[in-house]
Order: sequence, then C-alpha cells, then structure tokens
Amino acid sequence: MPNFTPIHREIAIVVAFVGLGAVATLSCSQSAEGESHVGGSSNSSGGVSGNQPRGGAETGGVNHAGGVRATGGLPDLAVSDGGALEGDAGASAVCSAEVREGQRVPIDMYFLVDSSGSMGDSVSGGGTKWDTVSSALTGFLEDPRNADTGVGIGYFPIVPSSCTKGQPGCFCIPVINLCFVTEGGSCDVGDYSKPAVKLTLPSQPAAVVSDINGHEIGGGTPTRPALAGALQYLSDWAEQHPERKPLLVLATDGEPVGCEPNTPQDVADVAARALAGPNAIRTFVIGVGSSLVSLNLVAQAGGTDHAFLVDTGGDVAKEFGDALDQIRGTASSCDFGIPDASAGTGSIDPTKVNVSYVPKGSSAPKQVPQTFMGDPKHCDAGGGWYYDDPKSPTVIKLCDATCRSLSAGSIQVEFGCDTVEQPPPR
Repeated sequence: MPNFTPIHREIAIVVAFVGLGAVATLSCSQSAEGESHVGGSSNSSGGVSGNQPRGGAETGGVNHAGGVRATGGLPDLAVSDGGALEGDAGASAVCSAEVREGQRVPIDMYFLVDSSGSMGDSVSGGGTKWDTVSSALTGFLEDPRNADTGVGIGYFPIVPSSCTKGQPGCFCIPVINLCFVTEGGSCDVGDYSKPAVKLTLPSQPAAVVSDINGHEIGGGTPTRPALAGALQYLSDWAEQHPERKPLLVLATDGEPVGCEPNTPQDVADVAARALAGPNAIRTFVIGVGSSLVSLNLVAQAGGTDHAFLVDTGGDVAKEFGDALDQIRGTASSCDFGIPDASAGTGSIDPTKVNVSYVPKGSSAPKQVPQTFMGDPKHCDAGGGWYYDDPKSPTVIKLCDATCRSLSAGSIQVEFGCDTVEQPPPR
C-alpha cells in the first residue's frame, strides 16, 4: 500500500472497478461552462480542447479551484473526449485520467460448524444432517471459484473422548486432579479460539475438506462461547492481514444450549461486538432444522440481514449449498485497495480522491460523495464511501447502500481532484 503525502499536481489517475471489466483510458478537464459527454463522444466540430468552453447546462459540481465540491446530491460525473468535465463558471483545470481495472480486497471465510449430537438426526432423502452439511461444504470448498478465498474451520462443541488436566472440554477436581468429560462440551471461549484448520495463504481448501471428513459429532450446543472464540481468532487474523476481508459463517442445527449465559440474544451480542469492532467482521448464519427463527437475531446483529434456514424435509444438501453460494455473492468485499505507487500512480493525496457509480447499461457515472468528515457513521440510504483509516488510508470502503448497487453496475475511483463530501447532517 502507498504512503500518502500531500501533493499538488494536475495529473489525475482514475481506477475503474468493474469486476473483471476491461482496461480503458480517458482524459478529462474542467472548464467554465457547458455540457458533458461520456466515453469517446465528441461535439459536432469533432472534438473539444481543454480550454474551449461548450454551450449547455451546468452540472453544478465543480469548484473554482478545479476540484469537485459537495452539492448535497449525486451529480453526474461525465467525461468527454478531449477532456471536459463541466461545472460552475470559474478557472479551468485540466486533469488527464487513466482508467484501468482495479481489485477488490479479497475475502477469507472461516466456518464455525455445529457438530453436536443432534447433527446425527436423519433428514429427508437419506443420511444425517451431518452427512448432508459436510457434503455441501466439501462441494463448496472444492469449487474453483473459491481459489482466491482463504478458508478455515472450527467446530462446536469441543468434547474429548477422555480427559487430562488442562484439556478442552474437561472438568477437573483440584488437588486430586480427577478429570471428567463435560458432556455438553467446553464453555471456555479460549478453547474455541484455536481453529481445527487455520486460515492460510495461499488457501488450502483440501486441508479443510480432509478435516471435515474425519470429524466426529457429539455433545451440546454452546454457541455463545464458540462464536466468541472463533471471532477472537478471526479478529487476530484480520489484524495480521489488513489487506484482506474476513467473515464468519456459523452453521448450526439448533438453539443455543448449556454454558450459561447462552441465549440467542447472548450470541447476537457477540456478533454485534465483532461487527462494531475495528475489523467490522460480519457473521453469516445457516440454520438446519425447524424452530430456528431466533437465528435471524444473530444474523442481523452480525450485519447480514437474515439467517439462511434449511428445511430438513427438503433437499438439505442443495439448500445448504445454495445458501453458501448466496453468502459468497453477498460477501464480495466492498473494500477497494488503493494502487501501489509502484503501479505508476505515484504518491496519492487522500484529500483528492473521488468515487463514482456507473449503473448497469449506462455510460454516465454518477458521483458518490465521501461521507461527511469521512465518518462511516454518516453512511445513509444515499450511499457514500470512507477510508479505513483517515490519517493513513490504504483502503476505500463503500457504504452498504452503494455496495448493494454494485450487483447492477460498477465503481470508478478518481485520484487528483478535490474530494466531494456529503453536506453536514441536518
């Protein structure tokens, strides 16, 4: 990631985030007045020079210093052949722009899987819950589309076959050191912070598949300590890998049981803390069985709207696999790494960065202002963006409303013009 130093220059670099879109180049300028044209369009005279004004309507988005000012809305950001980005009357400023494909911050998926005794219950179509869930997980992990996704796994409860002092899932009587298996499973958060298979780079899905195939089921459902431990591990991972975006997938077949406090609200509180934490880790939830509506509470607290509930009277493997596919689509990171200086961008001034959204089927970008004061708390229904760290930014992060729009469009990021910011909240 680049070091950001305040600079003053006329050259602006635009990075277009269009999924796997093609690389393109363009140039833009800001002039006193006129209309805007997109892409390779030109006027009737065959082109426009950087200092030649056009007749037409003002867009109302350009300040006199050549940067773009906040207008309280989402003004069109149009680029013309020859370089005109039109706006208010005032001094003109030219910026040459290069459009090229950008990369989303890659995601890592950590699976926390319920392996309690009830996962041995039979389901429609034959087999057990565990058989179908493990089969669906294996198919997902072996999908080539996950080649760039880091994967790891942990299980709950932790129930050992025998006990020794200090072993997870055991209760020991002091002095005589007599130890017993805790049949419901360990209630120690620390036990669940140690994954069965760690996240690794490059990803090793085969190791996770092998571990699933060799795992045994049994015990209760200590969801709260298990989720707290798993999110602790994932938070540590995120601190070590700020260039990636981790998320957790909780798969369970029942309500939390044992290890008080362990109500659905207790579990939801754990998910909410992780979402509100510095790494903003989201928790996705898949429930397998009936009477699992309370899992929606956990999913919503974890920032993922609702739980995916799989009916054991249907095709469990297919429904579980479909849920994983939907999570993969939804979980696509809306974080965009800022290009390295070595990529030809040079030093970047974080006060001269702008983001635009291009609706599907349109060639007219619409400017998305930065949140007021660059604070994510000011994300609203109109969308917006902000930095991961305003003082030392390395990632551009989109507000949820803008992120959701990406399924039907693309994002462009421009470096070199004064940042457009939302107006102060009323």
